[in-house]
Amino acid sequence: MKVSPRVRLGTRGRATVMVRESRWWRWVVAVLVAAAGAVLLGPGATGPGEAGGAGDSPADQALFTLRSHDPYVIEWANPTAVPRLTPAFENTGRGAADRGVVLRVTLTDARFDTAGGYRNCYYAENHRTVYCEFPDRVPVGAAFETAEPLPKVLAGYQELTGSYAYAVWPLGGAAPARTEDYRAHYRRGTDPALRLRPTVLGPHGDGGELRFRWAGYEGPADWSVTGVTIRGRIGEYAEVGVPRPRATPGPGPQRVRVEVPPGTTLAPLSRQEREGTPSEVTYCARDDQDGNIYCGDVNWSTLRVRIDRRVEGAEGRLSVPEPANGDTDAANNSAPIKVEITGAARPGHAVPPVSAAPSPSAESASSGDGAGDIALVAAVSAASVAALALVALLLARRGRARRAAPDVSRPRPESGPRWGRRSRR
Repeated sequence: MKVSPRVRLGTRGRATVMVRESRWWRWVVAVLVAAAGAVLLGPGATGPGEAGGAGDSPADQALFTLRSHDPYVIEWANPTAVPRLTPAFENTGRGAADRGVVLRVTLTDARFDTAGGYRNCYYAENHRTVYCEFPDRVPVGAAFETAEPLPKVLAGYQELTGSYAYAVWPLGGAAPARTEDYRAHYRRGTDPALRLRPTVLGPHGDGGELRFRWAGYEGPADWSVTGVTIRGRIGEYAEVGVPRPRATPGPGPQRVRVEVPPGTTLAPLSRQEREGTPSEVTYCARDDQDGNIYCGDVNWSTLRVRIDRRVEGAEGRLSVPEPANGDTDAANNSAPIKVEITGAARPGHAVPPVSAAPSPSAESASSGDGAGDIALVAAVSAASVAALALVALLLARRGRARRAAPDVSRPRPESGPRWGRRSRR
């Protein structure tokens, strides 16, 4: 039986359609795999902020033991002499850190002086966290310390205690969980790079932390705070002075924690307002680490709120912590913030409502893994919807193409005299 050229062309046409359909489906699968990988790995997964744990590391990876630091007592004669930290570490793992290491240092109850900064280090806006990259190879058994102490610390003597905590991991390797993408979000220093030098680590222990305490807080004392009353109109800002807390004997705390009354919201100054405010005037502000509101001026602070609505009997709270070795009268460690409403906002004087949410960094720090799980679920849902929409679009295009294409799987009669002559045979 002879197969006409028309039939052979039809067979090739069907093969072409099948190849094209196969290519379409390969492309669909590739897109879905890429979307799933982006969701599961997350942004910055291959960058310096990569998060991982010990279970993600090969058995021969570098592991680091950190120096143990003795607690430091700051004499009252020099209250701002906070010790400067010299981090040190030893590679006690089974493999070398061929690309170098990353050092992260975090301060509590104090702030780094980050003016300038080493060019191989990255500084957080809150001046409490520093990341430094050291690209030199660290063999197994080698111990190093920073050639210079980290930047000096800016801290008044009002804090009870403070501490440094640091961690080290291979550059480009798995970082501790929830490590930030510091290259993207932190400020890089501009001064000459911080270097490492060989050292002897000494006895191993629970290292990586240096605690310090002011000697003036060693004994028991009575710390107290005085209550205040906010007066103003609904829909307007209201200000009240927060006096310095008292201590017998001194020294005492010079930071007061604030819980604003129900029906009011902390109203931070705008940038323009701050620029027009004298430097000696200090306003209470929300701490970007723990999300709480504090008044921290050594003499007098101003609390500014927006009065949103009337709440009968509403009271906030001012409070101070207890001394390290006990408070002789803990009952006066807190005092009320009362509200006295004098009416509604005058025409043209009402101000927009203020968000009561903490800053993003404080919110993420306080929310923990739950917020991350919610974000991941949202990302997965969004990616799934996008993928399904893409599949539906491609299926619709495929259906239209199949309906529009002629059926070339079997020969069709040719028209014209030639077919007629072939039939008569």
